[in-house]
Parts: sequence; structure tokens; C-alpha cells
Amino acid sequence: MILKPNKNQASIMDTTMALPELMYLSPTTREKAVMIAQDLLRAGNISPKEAISKAVLIAKNWAVKNVNRRVWKKLKSNDKESI
Repeated sequence: MILKPNKNQASIMDTTMALPELMYLSPTTREKAVMIAQDLLRAGNISPKEAISKAVLIAKNWAVKNVNRRVWKKLKSNDKESI
């Protein structure tokens, strides 16, 4: 069975190849950054380079909060189990 990538997957891969700052992000964070950059470009007068830079920062902050929340929940559940 051969899977064909949809339009979003192809555009994300093309974007990743063109922008080195996206290469160092995890796939989920990279996808989030691309979506944020697209929204920024549609929303206002911002250059593509500025949109990518801002989107990478926003996506990194989102990823850190997401991981911290999961770790906090795990620690909290471990505390409840030990009590």
C-alpha cells in the first residue's frame, strides 16, 4: 500500500527544507509553527522571515508548556498513589 502525502504534509516538508530554523523542531512543534506563521502572514503586514521567527518562538513556548503540564500531571498522580 502506497501512501500519498496530502497537500499540508507536502507544504510542511517543502517549508522545512527551505527554512533551517524549522529543522530543529520536533514534528508536532514544527507543524504548529508553520500553522502559526501562516496565520500571521494572513493577519497582518509582516514579512515571511519575521512571521517564521515569531511563529518558532510561539511554538517553542507552546511545546514547553505542554511538556511541563504533562510532567506536572504525572508527578501529581504519583503523589496521589503514594499517599
